[in-house]
Amino acid sequence: MANKKILREWILASASPRRKEILSNLGLKFHIDPSHLQEPPRRSDEGPSGYVVRLARLKAKETAGQHASALIISADTVVVLGKLLLGKPSSRDEASAILSRLSGRWHEVWSGLCLYDCEKSRSRSIASCSRVHFRTLTPFDIEWYLNTGEYRDKAGAYAVQGHAALFIDRIEGCYFNIVGFPVSAFEILCRKSGIRLQDHLTV
Repeated sequence: MANKKILREWILASASPRRKEILSNLGLKFHIDPSHLQEPPRRSDEGPSGYVVRLARLKAKETAGQHASALIISADTVVVLGKLLLGKPSSRDEASAILSRLSGRWHEVWSGLCLYDCEKSRSRSIASCSRVHFRTLTPFDIEWYLNTGEYRDKAGAYAVQGHAALFIDRIEGCYFNIVGFPVSAFEILCRKSGIRLQDHLTV
């Protein structure tokens, strides 16, 4: 009888329930050890792709210090409108202003992923971009959405998988990237790291 292959331990360096749900639905067995990194601001010469990748790497490296042989998954997501980076709103008024800006326009959602191999002290990273178009929002739309409370702790003040789906009429790119974890980019990242992801999934 062939020896059963011993699989590595996976660690998700994020407390995001959305990332947890996506990876769980894939069938990946993992533990959660969220990074507590104080996110640095974007550098003046840094584009959104470079910024989210840098943050994902910093988060992975911080969490990796607690694990000797695990594979660390880290991610960071931002919403970009033109040259403006839209983070998580700090108040209802700020969320209202963000939604007003997004109304009737295209914006981009950028995610950076990092896969850190603690055994080899080596990491690989990748960036993914999706484009989202909001229909024109009325004052009633915005007020109704704010009353749901869904905007809290969401980059760009909305959740594509929630009530904000009523506002989105076009998407280009990976849907899961907009939720916060680009699955297709993750598979590419694993493959480039010499990991066949399917061997680690339960079906």
